[in-house]
Amino acid sequence: MPVDKLHQYQIRLLSHARGNDNNADRDSDDGDASDASLDELLDELDGEDDEFIQKYREQRLQQIATDMRTIKENVETEQYGQVTTVTEEREVIRLTASSNQVVIHFALDTFRKCSTMDSKLSQLASKHLLTQFIRVSVDKCPFLVAKLQIKVLPFVIAYNKGVERTRIVGFSKLGNQPEDFDVAVLENILFQAGVLANKSRTSHESRWKASKGRGSDSDSDLDL
Repeated sequence: MPVDKLHQYQIRLLSHARGNDNNADRDSDDGDASDASLDELLDELDGEDDEFIQKYREQRLQQIATDMRTIKENVETEQYGQVTTVTEEREVIRLTASSNQVVIHFALDTFRKCSTMDSKLSQLASKHLLTQFIRVSVDKCPFLVAKLQIKVLPFVIAYNKGVERTRIVGFSKLGNQPEDFDVAVLENILFQAGVLANKSRTSHESRWKASKGRGSDSDSDLDL
C-alpha cells in the first residue's frame, strides 16, 4: 500500500538522521541521496492504480512531495522525531508561536504519570514528523504555569500555528486506567485537534470515542 511506502520512507529518514542507517553511503551527498529516494518513491506512487492514488493523484502527490521534503528538513534539525526538552520559558513561548504544529508536555521529573506521558509522546513523535513535541519542567516556567492555570499533572497542550487546539489534563480523557493508557487514544485526540497530519492506521477510533466523557482523574494525579 502507498501509505506503507510513505511510512517506510519516513522511518529511513529518521534512522539516517539519528545515525542508525548502516546501509547509507557515508561518502555520498546525503541530501542528493534522500531527494533521489523521494523522487523514486513519487514515481512509484504515480504508477499505483488503487483508490488512494486515483482519488487524489496530482494534488495528493504534490502534497506528499512537499510533506516529505519538510519531514526531511525537520529530522535533520534533531528537533523532530523525538520529545525535545526545553529549559527556558521564553523558548517554549517562541516555539509555540513559530511552529506550525507543536505539542507541549508540562511535567515534573519525579512524578510517575509524567514519565508515562513522556513515553507515549515519544512513540507519537517518532511517527508524526510534521509535529514538534517538546517537554518542559513546571519548575522552569512559573509564568506559563500561572498563565495556563496548570494545577494538575501531567498537562499537555497542543497548538496549530500559535492557536491552542486542545489540552489534556491528567489521564481523564485517555481512558479509565489510573496509571496508564493506550497511546492510540492520545493519538486520536491530537489528530482530531488538527495537530497531527495523519492518523496511524493502527489507531482505534472506538477507543477514543469510548474514552470521551469518562470520569475525573484519579487521586494519583498530581495537584500543583
